[in-house]
Amino acid sequence: MNQNAADDFYALASLIPPDQVSRYLHTQGWELIDRREGLLEEWAEPASPDRDFESEIHLLPINGRYRDFQRRFVEFLTAIASYYGIDAHELSHRMRLDNVDVLLFRLSHADDPGNSVGIDAASEVLRVAQRMLTMAARYTASPGKEFTGRMRPEVKEYVENYISLGHTRRGSFVFPILSGPQTGMGPEALFARRVMENLAIGLHRVKDLPDETHTSMSDGFGPLVVALADSVQSFSKIIGFPIVDISFRWAPERGVPRHVPDRAVKLGPSLIRQIGVSRKQAREILRTRNDDRSALMASREQVDRPSPSSQSTEIIGRIVALQIDDRRIQDWGTRYSIVIRSESRDPVLDVHVPVNESEYQSAAEAHSRGATTTAVGLLSRTDHGLFLEGEVIFSGEPSR
Repeated sequence: MNQNAADDFYALASLIPPDQVSRYLHTQGWELIDRREGLLEEWAEPASPDRDFESEIHLLPINGRYRDFQRRFVEFLTAIASYYGIDAHELSHRMRLDNVDVLLFRLSHADDPGNSVGIDAASEVLRVAQRMLTMAARYTASPGKEFTGRMRPEVKEYVENYISLGHTRRGSFVFPILSGPQTGMGPEALFARRVMENLAIGLHRVKDLPDETHTSMSDGFGPLVVALADSVQSFSKIIGFPIVDISFRWAPERGVPRHVPDRAVKLGPSLIRQIGVSRKQAREILRTRNDDRSALMASREQVDRPSPSSQSTEIIGRIVALQIDDRRIQDWGTRYSIVIRSESRDPVLDVHVPVNESEYQSAAEAHSRGATTTAVGLLSRTDHGLFLEGEVIFSGEPSR
């Protein structure tokens, strides 16, 4: 190693602490062989199916007070870079991706592992991966709607800005797809995490579809399961029909999510054919459930919204609550609602008003300013309180 390259690794060692390196290795599939708390960790390189020798083991020093800490730490960083065939600058960039979740697609052939993958196969895998993530994002944003039509703004932003292709590992054909903003813990990061959680649950439901069709379709994940089952069939079009392993590496900064399966989903030719047969039954279950839901909503309409007066009612007051509840989509056609407190009436009334996303944003601004809001429409009393369906007008003046 020349002096400039060595200086780069010494500079990197001063910028990135050992615990961040440890988290990075975990997300990239390295195996932790031994840990001595506060002293050191031993890591084995990721196993690869086409390598007939054991993975090398490297020592990561943890205790910075040791006299030879910096030298050993630089040696460790150099070994990681050598494994990937990159320099210190590229390694620094990769290790800073602490906030992203990683979706991994690994290709192999049962009869011939080989040492290459066809360009058509690689292109098809990437197309399927993008389609799966897009459907998971649509489901996350609108659980009660079909995967058609114009994408919601948060879905469009996620697909355009927060999905990227990571680096491959030496000795295997893995497509690492990064999900989420690379820095920060804002709403974009939370949405990206929910997309990956839903995708993980949905893929495991798809894998179990041939044996447990009704169980896999037992709750609100049904639409996503059917959509993912359709996508899985695209793998059968790939020449050579490879085995596809799909797994997840969760962002260390946010931790491993609870109640999400952590096993890899392995899809071979036989299972994909079985899923193709089972998805027909799954689609029929979903259709029947939607028909039953429509009938239930029609009857609920009669119970929850008893003959409101044909005369419009005007409610004027401050916004005292902003609510987002996916369960309301079936009843109101939107997840967004506000609560207006009308203090000019006796007694004081708190009225729930469904709004669209744009109105919700305006309501948030009015709430922060304490501005007066007016709602005009048909007022009903339901089991959940007063409900008004109509027009909302936001005033620029604070209420007094």
